[in-house]
Amino acid sequence: MKILMCSNSFPPAKGGSQRYSLEVAKHLTAFGQDVVFLTREQPGAKDFDRTLLFRVIRKRSKVAQILTFLRLVLFWRPEVIFVTHRADFAALASFANKSFGIPYVISVYGGEILHSFRAKSVRKTFARARKIIAISNFTKSLLVNLGVEENKIIVIPCGTDPEKFHPNLNLQPIIRKYGLAGKRVILSVSRLVERKGHANVISALPEVLKKVPETVYLIIGTGDQEDSLKKRAAELGLKENVIFAGSVPDDEIPLCYAACDIFVMPSFPAQEGENVEGFGIAFLEANSCGKPVIGGKSGGVEDAIADGKTGIILNPHNIGEIRDAILKLLSDSVLARTMGNAGRERVVSHYNWKAVSKRILGVLCTAARKSADSG
Repeated sequence: MKILMCSNSFPPAKGGSQRYSLEVAKHLTAFGQDVVFLTREQPGAKDFDRTLLFRVIRKRSKVAQILTFLRLVLFWRPEVIFVTHRADFAALASFANKSFGIPYVISVYGGEILHSFRAKSVRKTFARARKIIAISNFTKSLLVNLGVEENKIIVIPCGTDPEKFHPNLNLQPIIRKYGLAGKRVILSVSRLVERKGHANVISALPEVLKKVPETVYLIIGTGDQEDSLKKRAAELGLKENVIFAGSVPDDEIPLCYAACDIFVMPSFPAQEGENVEGFGIAFLEANSCGKPVIGGKSGGVEDAIADGKTGIILNPHNIGEIRDAILKLLSDSVLARTMGNAGRERVVSHYNWKAVSKRILGVLCTAARKSADSG
């Protein structure tokens, strides 16, 4: 089946929606589908695209993207269009359906439909879609609140790669690099933006250290909050206990998960003008490495974490709750191991990119088949 995938959220840029687009395209190709991905030009793209087994077409300007999209629709004739980020190509997909009868499916992450002022355009561009894939029940609720037909929405969560992210890795290079020998390690992996909650973890750390003095907080990522987080750590006398690793190579990320004791990301609920935690792939990555996770009650986190089974969901603004959750998992090794193992099993059975992409392929095949039947 010819599948035209479209989104400007695509690697080498990093982020959850970028990872989603890439992994689904890779797996659809592995399933024998003929995938072409239309996206934007960006630094490092040429070398990155050479590593892929499907065709990627990149255009710098919006006009060039529109013209390329139309050429593909007219001459390549995809059997279905899959838009993995509605803001970029949903209107074009709707036009292709209206003008040429090509069915389309849209996946929705969360932030791109977050605000009420987008309701009119969302309803318009989603109206002709065969299905809308929401990555979490939270995202589905956003869609329904914006007036999207509920019977068109199907929830298919994100995934991760249990072969890449697993517990049995050689951790010595990471332990040496960050001085983790003999330490209890709390880990965060995300952009350093306010809503991810790093500051609240740092604020909880002094009380944690009173009971578990060998604790360190390893922070991986960069962002506009880096200076203020470093300042906060210094103010609390935590310079030796908070390690800012910055941006690290992709092949080191699984090692960092496997080397930690707990993964923590107490994201805030979305505020007007902010983005949202549509799901939280990082929780799955940590679980896949056999680690328990702590997340804030925010967005799609309640789908990413099985509360009380694979981790703990809490009020991200409550420093005491964050402190208590960290201490609970650091002090109860049986509980931490049980949650980590349950998280790993959950990823292997359901929350992996192969299983997720199989479900998405089923949706795309149904959309294409219905279009052929009606034609």
